[in-house]
Amino acid sequence: MRKKLDTCFPASRIKKIMQADEDVGKIALAVPVLVSKALELFLQDLCDRTYEVTLQRGAKTMSALHLDLDSAHYIERFEK
Repeated sequence: MRKKLDTCFPASRIKKIMQADEDVGKIALAVPVLVSKALELFLQDLCDRTYEVTLQRGAKTMSALHLDLDSAHYIERFEK
């Protein structure tokens, strides 16, 4: 029995992007799904931490500008 992993980003699009690189050979079926899930988790973590920094700065709403400015702050603070 196979478990279907629902992701926000289409695996077929990720596979196309990966295959656009000439150095990439065959891609196993699970790879685009895993990359999609990893991207989803990364973006969720980035947004969560950007939200925390936005609140620390006293803002009541988070805009795209906050994400852009606070992302650099987030990346500097959290090296992983």
